[in-house]
Amino acid sequence: MGQWVLTVAGIAVLSVLCDIVLPQGQTRKYVKTVMGVVITFAIVQPLFGFLGGDITISDSFTTPALQQQYLDNAENRAQAEIADKAALSLRANGICVRDVTVSDGEVTVRAEGVPSAETEARIAAIAGVFFPNSPINTVWV
Repeated sequence: MGQWVLTVAGIAVLSVLCDIVLPQGQTRKYVKTVMGVVITFAIVQPLFGFLGGDITISDSFTTPALQQQYLDNAENRAQAEIADKAALSLRANGICVRDVTVSDGEVTVRAEGVPSAETEARIAAIAGVFFPNSPINTVWV
């Protein structure tokens, strides 16, 4: 019973994360429909056991590797969006920035122009707002 509850909860969390990450449109509708069917099957799975059936969909949708892969992908997308916002903010503050990237928790700002301590301090301050617990490296190109 405890495993069943965890399965349903895991699938529900996955469904909510899909709903948050996916943009508006046709794809979102299809994914919501599929996730609804998966949640329905997960909820009624114990009934198949009582009726003598051997249908187990929970293992294929709730494996730790699959969940971790999905969470990593969602985190990478979120970090990329934050990096884009940081780049926009840096540009709005007069700093010529090619891009801002995040890799293994480390933020790299690729800036154009002549390096100066003042500009590097401004970059660190502005990027630090978006990535407060990450080291920020400035690469001048």
